[in-house]
Amino acid sequence: MNFLDYYGLKEDPFRLTPDPDYFFPSESHNLALKTLEYSTEQSEGFCVITGEPGTGKTTLLNVFLRSWIDKAIIALVLTPRLSPEEFLASVLDEMGLNIKAENKNELLKAFRNILIENVQRGKKIIIIVDEAQNLPTETLEELRLLSNLETEKEKLLQIILVGQPELEQKLNSPLLRQLNQRISTRVRLKHLDKKETGEYINFRLLKAGKSFIRFSDRAIREIYRITDGNPRLINIIGLRALMCAYMDDAKVVQKGHIKDAFKTLNTEGFKRRWRPSPVLISGFVAIVALLVFGLSEMNIISSDKVSFRGQEFFSPVQSKKESPEEVSPVVPESPQSYILVTAWEANLRVAPGIGSDKIGTVRRGTKLKITGEQIDKDGIKWYKVVVFNNMQAWISAKTGKVVTE
Repeated sequence: MNFLDYYGLKEDPFRLTPDPDYFFPSESHNLALKTLEYSTEQSEGFCVITGEPGTGKTTLLNVFLRSWIDKAIIALVLTPRLSPEEFLASVLDEMGLNIKAENKNELLKAFRNILIENVQRGKKIIIIVDEAQNLPTETLEELRLLSNLETEKEKLLQIILVGQPELEQKLNSPLLRQLNQRISTRVRLKHLDKKETGEYINFRLLKAGKSFIRFSDRAIREIYRITDGNPRLINIIGLRALMCAYMDDAKVVQKGHIKDAFKTLNTEGFKRRWRPSPVLISGFVAIVALLVFGLSEMNIISSDKVSFRGQEFFSPVQSKKESPEEVSPVVPESPQSYILVTAWEANLRVAPGIGSDKIGTVRRGTKLKITGEQIDKDGIKWYKVVVFNNMQAWISAKTGKVVTE
């Protein structure tokens, strides 16, 4: 018996496929869906939906497509890294159109006539571009030109751009200001709040045929703290937690199961908030003050910041500058390897492995001296580095690049 049978589930409640049956109408997702419907009904021309990775953009699109598939002609472009010519050819192919023309002007005229015929029959024509932040600037400009296809009363095309927040940044560039001015409808998908996170988990369990299994309130709070309400991350850790509870023969998923599940995951993308007690904070701050004072006295502070438990320190990659009187003859040194952190934020751990305790974080641009390396049981390379006051820690090789000086 597998864990699905054990819990009376007919299917995996936390699968990552964008199934419209599992669309959860949170406040922002419901608003986005209604906005898409209204914008299309009113033939507004352009609509832009943005959201961070994992917020459910593709699932939202699938719900929208399900309601329009029989009353519209739809071109769904999933590979947006196309030149203007390639993009137009892809749109025509998606619509099942084979237009013969000697030049682009004739092609667009013939396309416009086809659009008018379909609109007169009551058919909407919709172009949807997923991952639209990857569209080249010149192809976005081509979309603006396509939006000029209209009658005196209405737009002939409804164009929906769906992408990550970088899409908004691209649209705000001076080169695309004409296109940006034409976009009157924009919605950004948000993460779920704490209440919605619990509702989302229960919703998916019910959809999958829930019988008796449930997540405790503490487990839900822990999931929210770790995932910050990102639906994809909730699914990832929710499935692992179910498996942990099954191995424990438990009828309720507890906070401990969430912690066990978290240890088995690649934690990149997850957000874990550490909440120490006031007494521990006071003691730690006192220790920090002594350490920083000692470092200042030794004058080995450099400009590379390291954060430990919410407090900022400095990484000692530079040593004390000698005064002119103390300068010694230059002696060639062996090259030294450092890891330059390229991730926005990287974890420092007491031992190599994502299951090891986290002792702090470093920010992008920090350079740490490498004193050793090791491959963990998952095949991930880790570097042993010096952080401050010659303290040692481990950092994943995936979070940066090695430089030699």
